[in-house]
Amino acid sequence: MTNWSKIENTTKLNYSVAFDLPKDVFKVLKTSIKTATKRANSNLIGHVKKEYFIEKIDSKFLKFLLVDCLNHPKVRSHSDKLNYLSRSCQYYLHELWVNYQKKHEFNPPHTHAGIFSFVIFVSIPYDLKKEEKMFPDIIQGNAGGFNNNKNCTSKFAFFNSGSDGEIICSTVDVDKSFEGKMLLFPSKQMHCVFPFFTSDKYRITVSGNIKFNVENPL
Repeated sequence: MTNWSKIENTTKLNYSVAFDLPKDVFKVLKTSIKTATKRANSNLIGHVKKEYFIEKIDSKFLKFLLVDCLNHPKVRSHSDKLNYLSRSCQYYLHELWVNYQKKHEFNPPHTHAGIFSFVIFVSIPYDLKKEEKMFPDIIQGNAGGFNNNKNCTSKFAFFNSGSDGEIICSTVDVDKSFEGKMLLFPSKQMHCVFPFFTSDKYRITVSGNIKFNVENPL
């Protein structure tokens, strides 16, 4: 069983909902990435030097994101609880960008603007097992606010409050099996991306924010 398969059916909405991009959607997204040249760094908190807005967005990707994903039962259950507006409004993709993360770069803990945000894993250049061997002597287990293991190198992570008020860090074991996959989560869900160390290639991800279009009510 791959690391992706382990989380696909177990993630909860307060963390994320997992999606497998259809092959044709993933293909057009990778084509859109190649056209991204407008720098996005001044709009983002990431300690990543190469971040670019994707301005040419294919209709197949938009349909997958705004129709297929947002109509998923777990996502709808969260949407139905939103009570921000006096009338129902359509969702829209507010912005989309690509991150070319090199080794030692990282995204510190942060949230996003909007209702939902997402990360799509395009290319994972490292071997996760080699990453986990970079710091072999750290304590393992659930101590210190980590509810799976404490080896964080290269991993994506969510942060939430525990029952005693402590901050719980839940790491996601991102490896090559995540390529072509997406995690969708509430925009105010705190998360981060830890640095990797064992590859000189880019870790490529696509992220975006979904908002309400108040000028286009249902």
